[in-house]
Amino acid sequence: MPKSLKIMVTGAKGMLGSDLCDVLGSEFDVYGFDIDDFSITDEQATMEWTLKVAPHVIFHLAAYTDVDGSEDHREEAFEVNAVGTQNICRAARNANARLIYISTDYVFDGTKGKPYIEADEPSPINYYGLTKLYGELYVTDLTLHHLIVRTSWLFGPNGKNFVDTIIGKAEAGERLRVVNDQYGCPTYTLHLAQALRELMKQDLEGIIHLTNKGATTWYDLATYALELAGISADITPVDSKAYPTRAKRPVYSVLSSSRLEASGIGELPPWQEGVRDHLKRRNKLKEE
Repeated sequence: MPKSLKIMVTGAKGMLGSDLCDVLGSEFDVYGFDIDDFSITDEQATMEWTLKVAPHVIFHLAAYTDVDGSEDHREEAFEVNAVGTQNICRAARNANARLIYISTDYVFDGTKGKPYIEADEPSPINYYGLTKLYGELYVTDLTLHHLIVRTSWLFGPNGKNFVDTIIGKAEAGERLRVVNDQYGCPTYTLHLAQALRELMKQDLEGIIHLTNKGATTWYDLATYALELAGISADITPVDSKAYPTRAKRPVYSVLSSSRLEASGIGELPPWQEGVRDHLKRRNKLKEE
């Protein structure tokens, strides 16, 4: 690893990107870019900016992340998540940079009934998941050195997320109906960013799953966050059928990593610790 490592981050102003740039910036030269700098769907601009930075590592976080919106705006979702990633891959190869690509649990259909490992075959049931899978395939086919990091249910203080949405609705006195039959691994962006920094220092290639420890439902995540915030709310658990969404969600998209131990970074903290720290950073944690 070069002593003066140059790192390029796409989606730098997003929820994960903000934390990642802060975490990496204390140790490395970080060049963060977002849509107001250039669009990854513009191949020429992507190539030019990458050549200008000449990074050793590229973290590719920029994405169209609106799961329901992806169903109605398929062309845009594909352009960003698939074509945009293809452009980043070509730029990374041209710059001889290692590419670390952030993917999602939604590449799986949720029918396995037990946690997914890296070797499981993807089978997305929504268009967002399909576009992210295309991104994975481009990363695998077009780059010489890469790591695909699948994660899930992100929350952090620098972007729209489920935890803050629930807190906001409860504070406004809304009645809450939250799905209780979908299981996943809530992941705190600061913990993820810290783990990504350590993974970058390894020579790991291929695919790795990276989430906070433990699995839960959206309902249990909501009730835990409200409890920590000291907010009493009218909240009811419901089945997915009672709360239809534009895009289908996997019923059980829990990710398990068979590669974390080999990476040397160990498990991430339990998701409950992530929620607590997130609420503390948002000044929403009740006094104890």
